[in-house]
Amino acid sequence: MVFPRPSRRECFEIAFICALEVEFEALCLVIEEFWDQEENTYGKAQGDANNYRAGRIGKHNIVLLLLSRIGKVSAANAASSLHASFPRLRLVALVGGCAAAPRSKHADILLGDVIISTGVVQYDLGTKHPGRFARKNNIKSNLSKPRKEIENILAALQVSAMRDRLTARTASLLLDLQTSTARLGYGAKYQYPGIREDRLFEANYPHKHRNKHCIICNESPNAVCETALRASCEELQCQSHQLVYRKRLEEKLSSCQKGDISHQDPAIWFGTFGSGDTVMRSGQDRDTLASEENMIAFEMEAAGIWEELPSIVIKGAFDYGDSHKNKRWQAFASATAACVTRAIVEQLAWTDRGGVTMFTQGRVNKYLASATKID
Repeated sequence: MVFPRPSRRECFEIAFICALEVEFEALCLVIEEFWDQEENTYGKAQGDANNYRAGRIGKHNIVLLLLSRIGKVSAANAASSLHASFPRLRLVALVGGCAAAPRSKHADILLGDVIISTGVVQYDLGTKHPGRFARKNNIKSNLSKPRKEIENILAALQVSAMRDRLTARTASLLLDLQTSTARLGYGAKYQYPGIREDRLFEANYPHKHRNKHCIICNESPNAVCETALRASCEELQCQSHQLVYRKRLEEKLSSCQKGDISHQDPAIWFGTFGSGDTVMRSGQDRDTLASEENMIAFEMEAAGIWEELPSIVIKGAFDYGDSHKNKRWQAFASATAACVTRAIVEQLAWTDRGGVTMFTQGRVNKYLASATKID
């Protein structure tokens, strides 16, 4: 089927935003067709410093944006310009990676799983007191709920039939992406890193030197030197008996040993993101915030766009937000997030009344929004 090339910026109703190049590259791999292979065809509003790509998934025209810097301020500035240049956006997906809180309602979130936002909490906004930090927690300080149309999309995605369809389609897209990129010379970049590489240490077990030769690491239980922060768990000989047992990981290992490729398939979770400019690298702080605020993941850009645009956050678990974090899972988790994003967009159909129609098992389920369109 041939899709008409959009003639102007007003034809774009969906945007994807990424903070890291590894996230953007994976997202570009799920775009079916690009409209701007050679030049910036559509231009942008005066004063807009963003650089865009334009393409499509199915019948939906997509504008893609890679942020110049990480963090909520950069995201907020970019979002304002994005809205000026593409005034008819109805869905903006912040796509990429996050730090997962590994326990969610007694279930195991694993690396490569994808988390979709039902809310965002700006957890680093507050007051620093001696020995403690008090987060602002009132109506004016908290971020608003998702916009009505986004709430309707989220409601549809969490229906059992749709969730199963989304999970199956994501697995298919991931396998296609891995096959095509291997053929194009990417090697094993987007392949599943391996079950044994998914390691979760006890929250109070630090990533540090344990010999007597490092003065800094021996100053106190929480002291860590810069060299240790850059070192791998293998180099520091982090002890395997400090690893947390997870039943779901063992089930994946059993599937793998039977030759079942489905062991790499990501689970899809829905929950609240913690968003702030501080990189989460403490298992104890992660667990405390996750418990107090009912968060299941942490990232750094959502707070900057959540109230500026009709937003949804779709992020793969890069790490567990502890001191043992590394970049080993970034490419794979970026790919899983990209595949989930495409799978969602494939199910969208806008209605004339400003609502959204989503297709499930050959039938149409309608979730009509009462909010007006974004002009």
